[in-house]
Amino acid sequence: MYIDMDKNKKMNWYDVKLYQFEKLQEITKIDNEEERLIAIAELLLGEEVTDLPLKDFNEACKQLSFLKEEVPCNSVPPKKVEINGRKYYIDSLLGNITTTQYIDYTNHAKEGSLSKMLSVFIIPEGHKYNDGYDMLQVFSDIDYLPIPIINSIAFFFERQLNKFIEIFQSSSIKKIKKLKFPKETKEKMIEVVKKLVNLVLSHSYSNSVK
Repeated sequence: MYIDMDKNKKMNWYDVKLYQFEKLQEITKIDNEEERLIAIAELLLGEEVTDLPLKDFNEACKQLSFLKEEVPCNSVPPKKVEINGRKYYIDSLLGNITTTQYIDYTNHAKEGSLSKMLSVFIIPEGHKYNDGYDMLQVFSDIDYLPIPIINSIAFFFERQLNKFIEIFQSSSIKKIKKLKFPKETKEKMIEVVKKLVNLVLSHSYSNSVK
């Protein structure tokens, strides 16, 4: 990998792919500060970085200053992306998601795989969800999406889902309170609604990539 020594160049979070971000999370667990810096530099600047003279190594590492910044998260994700020469469309609108997609999303969330979770929303052009295209290729391509795009897709869907759940719970409880049932019965019904909401939330992906 070529290491760009241009002093005017400044890397940012859009230069970090999903697979690199996941490796970064492991690297941050390295206790030794020097070993940790070298591992990060090799991951983001290329393995050849350790062959540079110390002065040039330090200069190259200045490009990594963006790592101290918060990962950007656009309020709305892009509608289309191109990854490794393949075109995809993104549809993470809650109203467009089928039951199958939501079930797959919650199952992938249990595994903790972001590439699999987002494959529910990132679909090859000319296809509907899981209609016979190579899903493993999709997983692989998603690993090469810039982390801010990953962030925006994940949080856009989560915000919609959480808002829907909030409205559902509030509306259901209001309707129950208006029913002409004994107070004890209504309290039990409200408890059931709350348990249902908690069950749904427990299956949703709530960990930020920030």
